[in-house]
Amino acid sequence: MRWRRVSAGQRTLVITAIALASLCLAASAQGETPRTVLTIHWGSERDPSAGRLDAAIRNVLLATTDAPVEYFAEYLETEEFPEETASTALRDYIHRKYEGRRIDVVITVASAALQFALRYRDELFPHVPIAFLAVAPPQVVIDRTAAGITGVLNDTPFAETLELTLNLHPSAKRVFVVAQAPSVNGYDERIQLALKRFSTRVELTYVKARTVPELLLAVKAIPPQSLILYTRYAPEKPAPNVYPADIARLIAEVAPVPIYGVSDLYIGSGVVGGVVRAADAAGTRVAEIARQILDGTPPGNIPIVPVPTAPMFDWRQVKRWGIDPSKLPPESKVLFRTPTEWESYHWYIIGTIVIVSAQLLLITGLLTHRARRRHAEDTLRAQEASLRTSYERIRLLAGRLINVQEGARASIAQDLHDDVCQRLAYVSMAIDRLTTSSDHIQSVQSQRSLADLAYETRSTFDSIRRLSHDLHPATLRVLGLGSALKTHCTEVARRHNVEVTFTSEGDLASICGDVATCFFRIAQESLRNGIVHGEASRLAVSLARSGGDLVMTVTDNGRGFDIDEVRRQGSALGLVSMEERARVVGAEVQIMTGIRLGTTIRVRGPAVATESPASAADVRVRGGVTTVERSTESANVTTVVPVDVATRLD
Repeated sequence: MRWRRVSAGQRTLVITAIALASLCLAASAQGETPRTVLTIHWGSERDPSAGRLDAAIRNVLLATTDAPVEYFAEYLETEEFPEETASTALRDYIHRKYEGRRIDVVITVASAALQFALRYRDELFPHVPIAFLAVAPPQVVIDRTAAGITGVLNDTPFAETLELTLNLHPSAKRVFVVAQAPSVNGYDERIQLALKRFSTRVELTYVKARTVPELLLAVKAIPPQSLILYTRYAPEKPAPNVYPADIARLIAEVAPVPIYGVSDLYIGSGVVGGVVRAADAAGTRVAEIARQILDGTPPGNIPIVPVPTAPMFDWRQVKRWGIDPSKLPPESKVLFRTPTEWESYHWYIIGTIVIVSAQLLLITGLLTHRARRRHAEDTLRAQEASLRTSYERIRLLAGRLINVQEGARASIAQDLHDDVCQRLAYVSMAIDRLTTSSDHIQSVQSQRSLADLAYETRSTFDSIRRLSHDLHPATLRVLGLGSALKTHCTEVARRHNVEVTFTSEGDLASICGDVATCFFRIAQESLRNGIVHGEASRLAVSLARSGGDLVMTVTDNGRGFDIDEVRRQGSALGLVSMEERARVVGAEVQIMTGIRLGTTIRVRGPAVATESPASAADVRVRGGVTTVERSTESANVTTVVPVDVATRLD
């Protein structure tokens, strides 16, 4: 209702105000009015260096969208055209092209472009801020007497590059400097002043040539132990489409010595390297200053600073000229570096090594496991064979021992019946005769009967004592092994009418009873077999102790025997007995014998008995001497025990 009460004129005014507000908001939403930046390059638009600089400037200025910029670039080209002609033409061109357009910032690249801008500033862009990139700006700029001007110093590092060059080539004698720019005022003087201090270290030669062919001929003639420092070259007469980077490439193709330069544009054209100010960095810095001015910073508040330098090298040229990479400055930037196989594929190599190593470890483990398994299987098979052999021998031995036991009982019974019993019967009958005789006790007949009775009694006693001694000699238990063997040797000599000698050496008093019994029985058996089976007439027994070892040797001059034949006939019960006795006390038995060679039996063992389970016996024949070796095992240790087969025992 209130809106209806408003007059038509008032409603029109309100609607108009709302429309104007909407338009203002739309205009504000579209953003600020674009600002114009004009860059004036000294070189040609076709020059690669100008293209890189312009691209760097453009990237910075057009990077943000909140403050839009319209960017333009123009080229002075005083190197290709007369300076006055080029300057006047560019002045007229800019005046007509940008008439009626506000220019907010002017960027000048190179000193000639800055001088052009200062010369025509009032005519073309009065009071417009200038951001310069120049090697040698005018003094009014350095002193800040010209208002609204700031920028970046881009002085070429001539001295720094030559210093680096001489450090990398300390044996160089001469340096040829290629530096010619007729269109740049004072260029030669500036370079000579910068390099003057090196004249005491090397001979400096400045190459001057009117044309490019003359320059290439001069470069070809440079002697060894020399270097080339290339800054820039322009022929006396302008050559279209020939720029400093192109000249660097032509020089590198014919130069017999390394070339160093002062611009990053030369890296990749055959120049080794140098201390350079990168074109991209210079363009970026001057564009940042222009952006600050656009954002409202007065040019007088922005300091004039130089573009930072850095060593830069072409890796291919470093390798070509044999330069030690470790001599390059640590902060150097190396281009075109071809990564080594390790650098390119080190993760693959490491992975492969890890996988192969793991596989090798696995294979090694499997091979080791297989070897151990085979060894265990071989050991088991050997033990099984040994057990089978031992089992068979034990069965054989058990059967024969039963027979021997019965034979021994029969022999003892026969001895008691045929000898002792008959003698006792004779004694009994003699006593009966004496008791029934009517003769006087002192008669000759009675005395003769008593004498016969006494003789038979003594003979019976001797027979019983001999039988007892054969079963177990009392001297072995009471007097020890040495005395028992000596006594036994004496009895054997007397009983069989042969020559038996006994010798001893060392302490024989503290020998274990089991060991003494074993050695005594082996000696007893060896002597009996040497006499009965070998028909020996001279026998010798020696017993010696050295430390914990006891050694006994029994030799005879008998017939000897063929041990293999004895084995085949199965008549070696005495041999088996010797082996088992030696095994029980951990001794070794060795037999050396042969047909008509006599027999030698050597027993070696500890003075204290040790048990060693029996295993298979092996027979070896060496020349005319046959040796039986048998394996014994104790715990997990296997030893080889030589065993005598010196006797053919019943």
